[in-house]
Amino acid sequence: MKKVWLITGCSTGIGLILAQEVLRSCPQAQVIATARQPNSIEPLFEEVDSNRLLITRLDVTIREQIQQTVNAAIQKFGGIDILVNNAGYGLEGALEELTEEEIRLQMETNFFGLVFLTQACIPIMRQQKSGYIINISSVAGLRGFRGMSMYCASKFAVVGLSEALSQELAPFGIRVSVIEPGPYRTDWAGRSLQKSRAIREQDTQSPYYELNMLLEQQISGNSGKQPGDPLQIAKVLIAAAQSDTSPPLHMVFGDEGIAYWKDKLRRFSEPNFWQEFPHTRWSL
Repeated sequence: MKKVWLITGCSTGIGLILAQEVLRSCPQAQVIATARQPNSIEPLFEEVDSNRLLITRLDVTIREQIQQTVNAAIQKFGGIDILVNNAGYGLEGALEELTEEEIRLQMETNFFGLVFLTQACIPIMRQQKSGYIINISSVAGLRGFRGMSMYCASKFAVVGLSEALSQELAPFGIRVSVIEPGPYRTDWAGRSLQKSRAIREQDTQSPYYELNMLLEQQISGNSGKQPGDPLQIAKVLIAAAQSDTSPPLHMVFGDEGIAYWKDKLRRFSEPNFWQEFPHTRWSL
């Protein structure tokens, strides 16, 4: 079945592997692969028929590039069937030690860029009366982790948006899934990971020094050693996109990710979790 995929963040990790696997396993599929530096990914697609692939420059924090990418996709392929909002990065550090610039860029990249690209694609899918939006979040969008407060905030936002968006778009035949992987072997914990100054400089005077060094050991120290293979995610997403039945809204990947989520569900069931304050009723 001919499908047009628009995938962001194709320089490494899930985005790159998904784009390559779609082109390999779906002979009629067409792919718009985006990256901030498109020249860096062109060698990775050298043998692909140019009629099936469009590589474009896209920094999701720049609104003009978002619209240029969507326009280029329409001009070459005539539509967009599947949008994969994958571009993003991790920000490591205690909230107190993060700068305003670091905080804002995390949200601009991981959340607002996703929002505005999705906003640009919805009218196309609505006119087609079909479409599939796949938002890459994280298990950190289901459960908070110390030292990753802003990353968790950005991914929680993606989860909440996806849940609401799935309800808004269902009448138009547009499906939504949010992907919540645990540790997978991507570049997330490698060169893509951004860190607070206190972590970068191993500041011994930081009130969070012990936490900062523990984060370095647990996250950066395990880069490339994570148990999950991103090709597994790619194959599941392709199967979901090809399915005649609606794929699940939430997709949690990896044994550790599932364990984190089950632990949070257990905590939800603890009696004091929902304990009300005196004379207070919480509602929307």
